[in-house]
Amino acid sequence: MIHQSKRIVTVLFSIMALFLLGMNRPENIHGKVVCFGDSITHGAHVDGHSWVFFLSMNHPDINFVNAGRNGRKTSDKKELLPVLKKNPNANYYLIFLGVNDLKDGTRTEVNQCVQNMKWMIQKIRGTDAHAHIVILAPTTINLITMAPYNVKKKYNENTKKSLVILKRKYQKLAKSESVQFISLLHTVSPPNYVDGLHPDVAGQRQIAHAVWKGMEKLYN
Repeated sequence: MIHQSKRIVTVLFSIMALFLLGMNRPENIHGKVVCFGDSITHGAHVDGHSWVFFLSMNHPDINFVNAGRNGRKTSDKKELLPVLKKNPNANYYLIFLGVNDLKDGTRTEVNQCVQNMKWMIQKIRGTDAHAHIVILAPTTINLITMAPYNVKKKYNENTKKSLVILKRKYQKLAKSESVQFISLLHTVSPPNYVDGLHPDVAGQRQIAHAVWKGMEKLYN
């Protein structure tokens, strides 16, 4: 009888602990998620079936908004303003930008990306102080399969190295600005690039999986 009572007490304590843990966890992912990015977000070379598309398919209860544009750089930061106006009271902003700024991969270009990202964070906060902001460090590139037209655009070894540096600086920025950070740097498998720069469908699925897992860790 004593052993049975102890088991009952143990079970009750376990239930209470789980309840308290649930109370202290951040809110579940919900509402509207605005994804502001470049051609990878827009869905170049995959007929629009980007990581945003797959997140929408896998989680139809959440409104994922694809605000990507081919060729966008962080220096095109003012393009965020109409997106903010169009999506008032969004719950989340995911920003996936940087690779198009780093064709030469200089330290100045990396630092400018960080400054532009900081500007975007401030603009989002000024519009909706309650929105969650997540910086997504861009995926790397595949120099072995890089298409000639991308080589002419100067995507090269310097770009690849600078993306590693950008990841670290984005992470540091996220901490200093009290926003969240998810690295996608090594998310796409090397064979899953269409032209060395853009992921194919399999690569886009990998990004979607990584983004969702990162969001779950942050908000579930």
